[in-house]
Amino acid sequence: MGLVIHHELVDKEKAEKLVEMCPFGAITYEDGKLDITAGCKNCKMCVRKGPEGVITFEEEKESAAVNKDDYRGICVYADSDHGELHKVSFELIGKAKELAKVIGHPVYALLIGYKTDENVKELLSYGVDKVFVYDDAALADSDIERYTNCFSDFIENNKPSSIMVGATNLGRCLAPRVAARFHTGLTADCTRLEMKENTDLVQIRPAFGGNIMAQIISPKHRPQFCTVRYKIFNKPEKTENPTGTVEKVTVRPEWLNTRTEIISVEKKPKELDISGADVIVAVGRGLKKA
Repeated sequence: MGLVIHHELVDKEKAEKLVEMCPFGAITYEDGKLDITAGCKNCKMCVRKGPEGVITFEEEKESAAVNKDDYRGICVYADSDHGELHKVSFELIGKAKELAKVIGHPVYALLIGYKTDENVKELLSYGVDKVFVYDDAALADSDIERYTNCFSDFIENNKPSSIMVGATNLGRCLAPRVAARFHTGLTADCTRLEMKENTDLVQIRPAFGGNIMAQIISPKHRPQFCTVRYKIFNKPEKTENPTGTVEKVTVRPEWLNTRTEIISVEKKPKELDISGADVIVAVGRGLKKA
């Protein structure tokens, strides 16, 4: 929990003493209220040398670990922009199938949108075990709050162990919102993923400017969230005779009642995106005509 102010012990004299002694100017006293600002460096001088009992330091209580057996399945969020599936979703399905073999879990795809039938068939063709579909006219446009509500319902009812999201514009907005609702971690822009036999997902990504490769796990929280950029993993081959099933979920009106109203959508003309290029040739100023 960190530093805690016991306001019932605060008076003007004690407050002024604390304000004066803080070496970082992080303690304020305004309108009869003592406060600790973001400038605090946690030096704890106010605890050691300040008026006794006014400010104390309390260790954060260790949260109880979840029962990992209650969570089963690896889910890929099928990123669909106005009905068109992003190719990163197929790459994530391929990786999810590899990881699922280690722990014997099924592979799910979560699809949120409108008029999704063709996309459902496409997802099944890549060998997912089950596609969960939230299809409604109100989901035709990417309203983040509505999508978050649907995503949260899927997790509450199906409890996947790991969730993989493409690092697209939509995915980067959606994944942290959903992860925050379930008080779980999220590792962004993973470059490698490995699975332990105890279902802990090892999320590997560059850190400190690429000088080290950080290995991140969430041993006490579920589900485990990660985002992955396009073209990090290989796209799998299609399955000739898909056997996966489909579960269409009824979208509840309360999920659509949000603070945001989309009045209109204007599509910008597509520009050249180098992230989709197979080969990029980069040259510096030293290059000049012969």
